[in-house]
Amino acid sequence: MGMKKFGKKVQSFLLAGVMLVASLGFGGSVWAEEPAASQDEAAQDALAAKAKGSLVIIGGAQQRDNAAIHEKMIELAGGKDKAIIGIFPTASGSMSSSKEMKEDFEYYGVPADHVKIIDITKDNYQDKVNNDDIVAQIAETNALFFVGGDQARITKAFYNPDGSNTKALDAVWDVYNKGGMIAGTSAGAAIMSKTMIANTDSLGALLNGVTYDDTKPGLWVTKGLGFFNGGIVDQHFSKRGRLGRLVVALVAEKQKYGFGIDENSAMVVTGNTIEVIGASGLFIVDASKASVSKSGVYKGIDVSYIEKGDKYNYVSKRFTLAKEKVAIEPGKEYYEGNTLNTSVFGLDAAKVMLLDDLMDNTAKESVGVAFGLENNGAGVKVVFSKNKNTKGYYDETEYASSALHVDMTITPIEVTIKEKK
Repeated sequence: MGMKKFGKKVQSFLLAGVMLVASLGFGGSVWAEEPAASQDEAAQDALAAKAKGSLVIIGGAQQRDNAAIHEKMIELAGGKDKAIIGIFPTASGSMSSSKEMKEDFEYYGVPADHVKIIDITKDNYQDKVNNDDIVAQIAETNALFFVGGDQARITKAFYNPDGSNTKALDAVWDVYNKGGMIAGTSAGAAIMSKTMIANTDSLGALLNGVTYDDTKPGLWVTKGLGFFNGGIVDQHFSKRGRLGRLVVALVAEKQKYGFGIDENSAMVVTGNTIEVIGASGLFIVDASKASVSKSGVYKGIDVSYIEKGDKYNYVSKRFTLAKEKVAIEPGKEYYEGNTLNTSVFGLDAAKVMLLDDLMDNTAKESVGVAFGLENNGAGVKVVFSKNKNTKGYYDETEYASSALHVDMTITPIEVTIKEKK
């Protein structure tokens, strides 16, 4: 049985014995003024476009038993015997994650003396990033790995106070330009794009907009290291419900494409092609036709989701799905109808709404809400809907695993709670 659609003005629904009343329309988000692009950023774009290396961008929570990711990094570094890997502990508050990563590479066959922790930390970076000995250590590698933690620590360390590249960052670029592999997980993934985002969740971003001051509320937008030039990268994506904040960043920054990689998964970038490997998948957000109204309504957002073995060319915008995948034929979907999702930015909610509630479902749309009572009930309604270009695919286990070209709209709402009579 299909779900009830929202009315034009008011929607009510039951949750845990109380009545929630959601009304559309609160004031638009607060947007900070965007800094002008610099000559350094233009040069950074040019470097990324010419780079000959590869990127392995991991969504965080990487597990040692994920052979696909570890073996792909080693392969791109030249193989077990030729790989010379440097690990940056910069984002972390300790050396533990770097030591674990070194052990992981050794577990998969890289000789211990071919994996080195490069001593640039949050505490000593000022003495290290323009040090010729550190530069020489970086230059000896053919692969570099940024561990997780706080991405701001990485950008603070690898850029000089005036925004120019440190010698260490130039050395990293040299490794990449010569065909080396650059990898990172969690915070180490966030720094991969030219534009980096941090500091709030999806609802916080939609309610407060963007900020260029990390001490203020909102989605902090700043400069990343820029190795990936295809769009904005976000991580821990499905598990932490970050689709909303990526949309906010794209529209605010007037960028067309965003990529949200999930935990224990990676987007592997070689040339213009992205391949997904690992346990979960990758959201691709096309905001090239997106708009936001004065009242905060987002329209024109195209969302796709792909998983292991699927590929996407970020220049031609073409998808190539894993050969074992089969299109879901209209009329042969497994599910009939869906229900309102009351935590659209919750754990894996967007993925479930796209795959089970829409692709493998007779329903034409799936609807979810998110709100915070601490914000006087301010929230959003999110609608995913099919269009003539929408396609879903089963994997070899006959579960829906890919969704292409789904429309997404985001509308402000206000929620009040009334006791059920």
